[in-house]
Amino acid sequence: MDTKSLRVEIKDEAKGEVRAVFSTFNKIDSHRDVTVPGAFTDGEEMPISSYGHTSWEGALPVGKGRIRQTSKEAIFEGEFFMDTPHGAATFKTVQRLGSLGQWSYGYDALDYSFGEHDGEKVRFLNKLKVHEVSPVLLGAGVGTRTLATKSGAPQAKSGKPIAVHECEVTSRSWDGAKTIAGLAEDLRPSELRSVFAWQDAGADPELKSSYKLAHHHGVGGPANTRACLMGIALINEGKAGIPDENRQAVYDHLAAHLKDAEVEVPELKAQAGGSMKFHEEGHLVVASLSSFIDRASEVLALRARKGRTGLAPSSAELLGWVDDELRRLKGLLSTPTGPEDPTDADIASLVARSIAQLQDL
Repeated sequence: MDTKSLRVEIKDEAKGEVRAVFSTFNKIDSHRDVTVPGAFTDGEEMPISSYGHTSWEGALPVGKGRIRQTSKEAIFEGEFFMDTPHGAATFKTVQRLGSLGQWSYGYDALDYSFGEHDGEKVRFLNKLKVHEVSPVLLGAGVGTRTLATKSGAPQAKSGKPIAVHECEVTSRSWDGAKTIAGLAEDLRPSELRSVFAWQDAGADPELKSSYKLAHHHGVGGPANTRACLMGIALINEGKAGIPDENRQAVYDHLAAHLKDAEVEVPELKAQAGGSMKFHEEGHLVVASLSSFIDRASEVLALRARKGRTGLAPSSAELLGWVDDELRRLKGLLSTPTGPEDPTDADIASLVARSIAQLQDL
């Protein structure tokens, strides 16, 4: 795709001036992001980072420039610091590489939304704050977030389990999506770490999207036992989205809260998947159902933005099936004690069918 690399031209060799197209609007990039026209601030000034965004790690910037926008693309116009060794060396490297060299940029997404574009589910980048541009070995045209850039090659996710901390524990109702949405956008990393159990070490620590397995009711809030149990179920099924080497540490974090509440802690499986005990299967069902409800909310919001009301008939029917199964479960729970009470096997069968339906969504 033409958004993976930048078209760079040398404007003035003596002055070290360059001009680069660094974003093409209304195109899906390799991370399923679509940058909309007007997402950048025209005339915004920023530094040129040392090669490979290494100025984030302390390397001196090698130049500076400004953003210019057209209706179709965003352009960076800048100049290298030719009177410094690092600026001149980077300029000469970029010049010699020519079309082999690529560029990228780091940014904060100030406003974004989710939807569909050309039949694909994407994230729309509506307003961006760009902090730097950088020559790179391999780029995808836009950065994923501040301190991290898109790459045309897959990168291993580096995890950072968050240390457990003493706090109150509650078993009240849990709505993970509502909890995360309610977190302010300007929270410090230390505040975000007080809500979640895992952090992506390679991502911007000031973004909520860099964290997983929320289980606290806000910053400084109590830990929720339901969220902890659902988190362990997701870890055991390999659906938590964290690296294998972090499973034990994250499990220990969630298990510590359960022990504080004197709740029986499910064991950590040696590997994801496999057979489950009845209560473990139930925790996974609750986690899957919670995720499904979050997804249904996103779909409804997307349709509302398009001027449509309600769900498509097939989706509405599917939600009806889930509601039917939940009513059956409620009926089992309200059945008087007697010789014909449902067995664990009966309830487990119902749970398994619910899981299968959710996985088919």
